[in-house]
Amino acid sequence: MNRKLMQSLCLILLLALCTGCVRQTPPKTTGPTTGTEATTTGEGIPQGDTPPQSYPVPKENRWPMSVMFGGVASTVSDGYFSAAQALKFYDAKTGKTVFLCSQPGCTHTDSTCGAWIGQVNNLVEYGGVVYASVKDGEVCAVVRKDIGSGELTTLASWEDQENIYYECSVGLCAYGQMLIFVRITEFVEDGVNYSQLDTEEQWLYNLTTGEKRKLDWETGKDSVSILVMNQEYAVAQYYRNLEERNPESGLFTKDYELRLYRFADDSYTVISSEKENGYIPTADPAVSYGDIMVLQEKDTLCLYDLEKQEKRELLTAENMINYWILDNKVFYIREEESPEPPAVSIYYADIETGQPVRLENGGNREVMDFAITWEGDSFFVGTWKGGNYIIPKADFYLDNYEAARPGGY
Repeated sequence: MNRKLMQSLCLILLLALCTGCVRQTPPKTTGPTTGTEATTTGEGIPQGDTPPQSYPVPKENRWPMSVMFGGVASTVSDGYFSAAQALKFYDAKTGKTVFLCSQPGCTHTDSTCGAWIGQVNNLVEYGGVVYASVKDGEVCAVVRKDIGSGELTTLASWEDQENIYYECSVGLCAYGQMLIFVRITEFVEDGVNYSQLDTEEQWLYNLTTGEKRKLDWETGKDSVSILVMNQEYAVAQYYRNLEERNPESGLFTKDYELRLYRFADDSYTVISSEKENGYIPTADPAVSYGDIMVLQEKDTLCLYDLEKQEKRELLTAENMINYWILDNKVFYIREEESPEPPAVSIYYADIETGQPVRLENGGNREVMDFAITWEGDSFFVGTWKGGNYIIPKADFYLDNYEAARPGGY
């Protein structure tokens, strides 16, 4: 990337940080709220004519995004990055998407392109740098793409062997560390037939030193997924598939726990469990926001602050069927009692006050009309009218879905 293009991009990023309707950082969480009638019943106050305060995306605990689902928000500008093979940037201010390559006449289709990464599986932006997992031929790798210079560096790689195949993906990034997932498929000969053996490994990679170590927190039927982490600790969702089936769904019963792990010795304490606290996992991937994560215990939504290692109740509402956290707010969906087929209502609550607000939801009582999936500084990305759309946060909160624009990545 030439110097003039870099100067222009830096100017765009600087202006994006200094202008607009977003605040630089969300306030620190406070202690438990006293609660109100709305907090208890979950009814919520109707949305008004003024949108709530919005915030830039957190700089820590950055989640990756599959190329199938679009882009990953930038922490240094109001926009996002995306890549199938070559890196692109969407500028929320102009609404334009450009390849981050300055070469005249470049087709952006091979490794001579300044924006080239490779055959991308997923990617994440952390600290103004893009990290991605790629699979080129028989080698899968985790790479680092410098946005300014265009330099591409391989951090770790695995090469296919006879009857053994590797796939890798980047994971959560926080406080100078990144999770890396490796899936190993081995075809074992058994007489004249082959059987397939699949194993998965989870590695913690130090982005400063390059050191990595394998995390062995699961055995047998156990599964452990890290939801939020810092340099010393990680909160992970643990479950074990039990032998008995749920009589209603026919599915195997799972025994869920939220655990606080200590990286130094892999010890853990239980924060919440299905058996003891009525812990209910969310179906939404947006479970953490910076160092804060949301969880449900029976009819109560709680927040866990990893920095303080404290859990507090936020609000209580009946018949919740999903919840997530974005824009310094907890969103949730309730199934409303009705003599007709069940109807749903959509709510959000600021994580400081716990006061729920009911969204108009385009008048839709069956599903979330504009289903937000991830966010940038000033915008949400989600599904609407059967496609992927980008909408300014203020317009989303005011139910002005017609302001959304399709695509972008």
